[in-house]
Amino acid sequence: MSEHGDRAAFLDRIRSRQGRPPGGGPHPPPPAPDVVPELAYRTLDGVDHDDPFALLPVFVAAARAAEATVDVVDDEVPAELLLRFVGDHDVRTAVTSREPEAVALGGALAAAGVSVAPYDREVAAAADLAITSATHGIAATGSVVVDSASAGSRAVSLLAKLHLCVLPMTRLVASHADVLRGQQRPMPSGRVLITGPSRTGDIEQRLTLGAHGPVALHIVVVR
Repeated sequence: MSEHGDRAAFLDRIRSRQGRPPGGGPHPPPPAPDVVPELAYRTLDGVDHDDPFALLPVFVAAARAAEATVDVVDDEVPAELLLRFVGDHDVRTAVTSREPEAVALGGALAAAGVSVAPYDREVAAAADLAITSATHGIAATGSVVVDSASAGSRAVSLLAKLHLCVLPMTRLVASHADVLRGQQRPMPSGRVLITGPSRTGDIEQRLTLGAHGPVALHIVVVR
């Protein structure tokens, strides 16, 4: 007897004991609710959800609370900020996503003496730094959204030891719902919502950074 037949017979015996007819099929779905609740975050109370300037301080506070480091700059990333980042983390090798903001920042890092290459899986796995942009920055949680369609790979932000994300302020949205409402078709094959460094507390409930991705996340928001 097939696995499907065994399952059907098993469920029919249960139905008969409950006084229900055999072969009743799946449980009917519940009725639609009369009111669909709006997703709400206290950090967004009184904030204009459509104004990037209003969302910016909320995003910065949330990202820092998640242990990301954040700098806000005007027009372009200053050379001294890059030199400080390279020195603080001893960055010698980097890979970039194919996003224009990431490629431009990679060129600036190369001028500072860092060995920079386009994303490649093997190269990224051994690199000190991955440079990406983001399709969105989520103010409520301080998350950045990296998708494979824009970045060129599902793993570009995940393999290197450090992640540097260049985020234009105009891409700030209030919540995760805004990302989904603005979804373009076709959907990317992969999308990563990144909130702070990679971490886990699975082993003895001790927080460990870098378990499933970069050990540090630095976000540069460009106004």
